[in-house]
Amino acid sequence: MRGNPAPRLRARDSDRVGVRELLDTAYTEGQLSADEHRQRAEAAEQARTLADLDRLVRDLQVRGPMRDRLPVPAAEHTRRWIAGLAVAAIAVAGGVVASRVTDSATADDARPDSPLSAAGLARIVADLHRGYGDATVDEMTVHADYAVIERAEPGAPGLSRNLRYDDGLDDNGTSPGRTPGTVPVDLDALDVRAVTGLLLGAPQSLRVITPDSTFVTIKTEDHGPAVTIHLSDQRAGRSGHMTVGLDGEIVSVYPAAD
Repeated sequence: MRGNPAPRLRARDSDRVGVRELLDTAYTEGQLSADEHRQRAEAAEQARTLADLDRLVRDLQVRGPMRDRLPVPAAEHTRRWIAGLAVAAIAVAGGVVASRVTDSATADDARPDSPLSAAGLARIVADLHRGYGDATVDEMTVHADYAVIERAEPGAPGLSRNLRYDDGLDDNGTSPGRTPGTVPVDLDALDVRAVTGLLLGAPQSLRVITPDSTFVTIKTEDHGPAVTIHLSDQRAGRSGHMTVGLDGEIVSVYPAAD
Protein backbone atom coordinates (compact mmCIF):
# COMPACT_ATOMS: atom_id res chain seq x y z
CA MET A 1 0.00 0.00 0.00
CA ARG A 2 1.27 3.43 -0.85
CA GLY A 3 2.00 5.78 2.00
CA ASN A 4 0.09 8.92 2.73
CA PRO A 5 0.57 11.11 -0.37
CA ALA A 6 0.05 14.36 1.53
CA PRO A 7 3.77 15.29 1.79
CA ARG A 8 4.03 15.32 -2.02
CA LEU A 9 1.15 17.73 -2.46
CA ARG A 10 1.80 21.31 -3.49
CA ALA A 11 1.80 23.79 -0.60
CA ARG A 12 -0.76 26.59 -0.41
CA ASP A 13 -0.13 30.09 0.92
CA SER A 14 -2.14 29.13 4.01
CA ASP A 15 0.22 26.17 4.60
CA ARG A 16 3.24 28.49 4.46
CA VAL A 17 1.56 30.92 6.87
CA GLY A 18 0.81 28.06 9.26
CA VAL A 19 4.44 26.93 9.28
CA ARG A 20 5.59 30.51 9.86
CA GLU A 21 3.33 30.59 12.94
CA LEU A 22 4.83 27.31 14.19
CA LEU A 23 8.34 28.66 13.69
CA ASP A 24 7.48 31.92 15.46
CA THR A 25 6.09 29.98 18.41
CA ALA A 26 9.13 27.68 18.52
CA TYR A 27 11.39 30.73 18.55
CA THR A 28 9.54 32.37 21.45
CA GLU A 29 9.77 29.08 23.38
CA GLY A 30 13.52 28.88 22.87
CA GLN A 31 13.48 25.87 20.54
CA LEU A 32 15.11 27.87 17.74
CA SER A 33 17.86 30.46 17.77
CA ALA A 34 17.40 33.76 15.95
CA ASP A 35 19.49 32.52 13.02
CA GLU A 36 17.62 29.21 12.84
CA HIS A 37 14.28 31.01 12.96
CA ARG A 38 15.29 33.40 10.19
CA GLN A 39 16.67 30.64 7.93
CA ARG A 40 13.63 28.40 8.36
CA ALA A 41 11.19 31.30 7.89
CA GLU A 42 12.90 32.20 4.63
CA ALA A 43 12.79 28.56 3.53
CA ALA A 44 9.07 28.40 4.35
CA GLU A 45 8.43 31.33 2.03
CA GLN A 46 10.13 29.40 -0.82
CA ALA A 47 8.61 25.98 -0.05
CA ARG A 48 6.80 24.30 -2.93
CA THR A 49 5.45 21.09 -1.36
CA LEU A 50 4.12 19.97 1.99
CA ALA A 51 7.25 17.83 2.34
CA ASP A 52 9.37 20.97 2.04
CA LEU A 53 7.39 22.57 4.86
CA ASP A 54 7.34 19.42 6.97
CA ARG A 55 11.14 19.29 7.06
CA LEU A 56 11.21 22.73 8.67
CA VAL A 57 9.11 21.71 11.70
CA ARG A 58 9.77 17.96 12.00
CA ASP A 59 12.12 18.35 14.98
CA LEU A 60 9.96 20.79 16.93
CA GLN A 61 7.71 20.24 19.91
CA VAL A 62 4.24 21.46 18.97
CA ARG A 63 1.64 22.55 21.51
CA GLY A 64 -1.82 21.01 21.22
CA PRO A 65 -3.64 24.08 19.83
CA MET A 66 -0.90 24.51 17.20
CA ARG A 67 -1.15 20.96 15.82
CA ASP A 68 -3.69 22.09 13.25
CA ARG A 69 -0.93 24.22 11.67
CA LEU A 70 1.25 21.17 10.89
CA PRO A 71 1.72 20.88 7.10
CA VAL A 72 1.29 17.07 7.16
CA PRO A 73 -1.68 15.24 8.77
CA ALA A 74 -1.15 14.09 12.34
CA ALA A 75 -0.77 10.45 11.27
CA GLU A 76 2.51 11.39 9.64
CA HIS A 77 3.81 12.69 12.96
CA THR A 78 3.18 9.72 15.23
CA ARG A 79 6.89 9.36 15.98
CA ARG A 80 7.28 12.97 17.04
CA TRP A 81 7.38 14.23 20.55
CA ILE A 82 4.36 16.55 20.73
CA ALA A 83 4.10 18.03 24.17
CA GLY A 84 2.07 20.71 25.84
CA LEU A 85 3.80 23.76 27.19
CA ALA A 86 2.98 24.99 30.70
CA VAL A 87 3.88 28.66 30.98
CA ALA A 88 3.96 29.76 34.59
CA ALA A 89 7.43 31.21 35.10
CA ILE A 90 8.11 34.17 37.33
CA ALA A 91 11.53 35.81 37.11
CA VAL A 92 12.83 38.61 39.30
CA ALA A 93 15.78 40.74 38.17
CA GLY A 94 16.91 44.00 39.68
CA GLY A 95 13.56 44.52 41.37
CA VAL A 96 11.65 44.20 38.09
CA VAL A 97 9.13 41.40 37.85
CA ALA A 98 8.51 39.40 34.66
CA SER A 99 5.36 37.39 35.28
CA ARG A 100 2.32 35.75 33.79
CA VAL A 101 -0.08 38.30 32.28
CA THR A 102 -3.07 39.23 34.40
CA ASP A 103 -4.06 42.52 32.79
CA SER A 104 -6.27 42.31 29.69
CA ALA A 105 -4.61 45.20 27.84
CA THR A 106 -1.16 43.70 28.36
CA ALA A 107 -2.49 40.26 27.38
CA ASP A 108 -3.60 41.74 24.05
CA ASP A 109 -0.12 43.20 23.56
CA ALA A 110 1.43 39.77 24.19
CA ARG A 111 -0.73 37.83 21.72
CA PRO A 112 1.44 35.99 19.16
CA ASP A 113 0.41 38.23 16.23
CA SER A 114 1.19 41.49 18.06
CA PRO A 115 4.40 43.31 17.09
CA LEU A 116 5.03 43.61 20.85
CA SER A 117 5.24 39.83 21.27
CA ALA A 118 8.49 37.92 20.94
CA ALA A 119 7.22 36.34 17.74
CA GLY A 120 6.15 39.74 16.41
CA LEU A 121 9.54 41.30 17.06
CA ALA A 122 11.23 38.30 15.46
CA ARG A 123 9.08 38.74 12.35
CA ILE A 124 10.09 42.40 12.08
CA VAL A 125 13.77 41.47 12.27
CA ALA A 126 13.34 38.71 9.68
CA ASP A 127 11.41 41.00 7.32
CA LEU A 128 14.06 43.71 7.61
CA HIS A 129 16.67 41.16 6.57
CA ARG A 130 14.56 40.02 3.63
CA GLY A 131 13.82 43.54 2.45
CA TYR A 132 17.05 45.39 3.19
CA GLY A 133 19.76 42.82 3.90
CA ASP A 134 20.23 43.73 7.58
CA ALA A 135 18.25 44.67 10.67
CA THR A 136 19.82 48.02 11.56
CA VAL A 137 17.53 50.91 12.51
CA ASP A 138 18.01 54.47 13.69
CA GLU A 139 14.88 54.16 15.79
CA MET A 140 11.92 51.82 16.09
CA THR A 141 8.71 52.43 18.00
CA VAL A 142 6.55 49.35 18.54
CA HIS A 143 2.88 49.45 19.52
CA ALA A 144 0.46 46.59 20.05
CA ASP A 145 -0.79 46.72 16.46
CA TYR A 146 1.98 48.31 14.43
CA ALA A 147 5.56 49.54 14.44
CA VAL A 148 7.25 52.60 12.94
CA ILE A 149 10.87 52.31 11.82
CA GLU A 150 13.47 54.83 10.67
CA ARG A 151 16.60 53.63 8.87
CA ALA A 152 19.60 55.36 7.38
CA GLU A 153 19.41 55.77 3.61
CA PRO A 154 22.57 54.31 2.03
CA GLY A 155 24.65 57.00 0.35
CA ALA A 156 22.49 59.82 1.72
CA PRO A 157 23.42 60.47 5.39
CA GLY A 158 20.91 63.34 5.67
CA LEU A 159 17.91 61.18 4.72
CA SER A 160 15.88 58.68 6.73
CA ARG A 161 13.97 55.80 5.16
CA ASN A 162 10.57 55.51 6.81
CA LEU A 163 8.94 52.12 7.26
CA ARG A 164 5.73 50.96 8.87
CA TYR A 165 5.06 47.41 10.00
CA ASP A 166 1.49 46.08 10.17
CA ASP A 167 1.15 42.59 8.69
CA GLY A 168 4.42 43.24 6.87
CA LEU A 169 6.82 46.07 6.05
CA ASP A 170 5.53 49.04 4.06
CA ASP A 171 8.13 51.44 2.66
CA ASN A 172 6.95 55.05 2.90
CA GLY A 173 9.98 56.52 1.18
CA THR A 174 12.59 58.91 2.54
CA SER A 175 12.48 62.20 4.41
CA PRO A 176 15.17 64.80 5.16
CA GLY A 177 16.42 65.83 8.58
CA ARG A 178 18.29 62.75 9.80
CA THR A 179 20.49 63.81 12.71
CA PRO A 180 24.20 63.74 11.72
CA GLY A 181 26.17 61.11 13.59
CA THR A 182 23.13 59.01 14.48
CA VAL A 183 24.34 55.57 15.61
CA PRO A 184 22.12 52.77 14.28
CA VAL A 185 20.96 49.87 16.42
CA ASP A 186 21.45 46.31 15.15
CA LEU A 187 18.25 44.45 16.04
CA ASP A 188 20.04 41.12 15.59
CA ALA A 189 21.46 41.78 19.07
CA LEU A 190 17.98 42.16 20.58
CA ASP A 191 17.06 39.40 23.05
CA VAL A 192 13.36 39.40 22.30
CA ARG A 193 12.51 36.83 24.97
CA ALA A 194 14.22 38.83 27.72
CA VAL A 195 12.66 42.11 26.60
CA THR A 196 9.14 40.74 26.19
CA GLY A 197 9.45 38.99 29.55
CA LEU A 198 10.08 42.39 31.14
CA LEU A 199 7.23 43.84 29.11
CA LEU A 200 4.81 41.30 30.56
CA GLY A 201 5.86 42.22 34.08
CA ALA A 202 5.94 45.97 33.42
CA PRO A 203 2.47 46.76 34.88
CA GLN A 204 3.67 45.57 38.28
CA SER A 205 7.20 46.95 37.95
CA LEU A 206 6.02 50.41 36.85
CA ARG A 207 2.95 50.43 39.10
CA VAL A 208 0.63 50.99 36.13
CA ILE A 209 -1.59 47.97 36.72
CA THR A 210 -4.23 48.68 34.05
CA PRO A 211 -2.38 50.40 31.19
CA ASP A 212 -4.35 51.69 28.25
CA SER A 213 -1.20 52.56 26.30
CA THR A 214 1.86 50.36 25.92
CA PHE A 215 4.71 50.93 23.51
CA VAL A 216 8.43 50.27 23.18
CA THR A 217 11.15 52.45 21.65
CA ILE A 218 14.52 51.14 20.49
CA LYS A 219 17.35 53.55 19.68
CA THR A 220 20.87 54.49 20.72
CA GLU A 221 21.01 56.50 23.94
CA ASP A 222 24.02 58.11 25.67
CA HIS A 223 24.91 54.77 27.27
CA GLY A 224 24.44 52.77 24.05
CA PRO A 225 21.63 50.85 22.33
CA ALA A 226 18.57 50.80 24.55
CA VAL A 227 15.00 49.57 24.77
CA THR A 228 12.52 51.74 26.67
CA ILE A 229 9.19 50.30 27.78
CA HIS A 230 6.45 52.92 28.23
CA LEU A 231 3.17 52.30 30.05
CA SER A 232 0.38 54.75 30.86
CA ASP A 233 -3.11 54.67 32.29
CA GLN A 234 -4.60 57.90 30.99
CA ARG A 235 -7.81 57.51 32.98
CA ALA A 236 -5.90 57.31 36.25
CA GLY A 237 -3.20 59.78 35.20
CA ARG A 238 -0.43 57.26 35.82
CA SER A 239 2.59 56.55 33.65
CA GLY A 240 6.02 54.99 34.01
CA HIS A 241 8.89 53.73 31.95
CA MET A 242 11.96 51.55 32.19
CA THR A 243 15.07 51.40 30.05
CA VAL A 244 17.00 48.19 29.43
CA GLY A 245 19.83 47.05 27.18
CA LEU A 246 19.25 44.93 24.10
CA ASP A 247 20.04 41.92 26.28
CA GLY A 248 17.32 42.86 28.78
CA GLU A 249 19.75 44.14 31.43
CA ILE A 250 18.00 46.86 33.40
CA VAL A 251 19.42 50.37 33.13
CA SER A 252 16.78 52.47 34.89
CA VAL A 253 13.24 52.21 36.20
CA TYR A 254 10.85 55.13 36.67
CA PRO A 255 7.59 53.83 38.14
CA ALA A 256 4.41 55.86 38.36
CA ALA A 257 4.33 58.21 41.34
CA ASP A 258 1.97 57.26 44.16
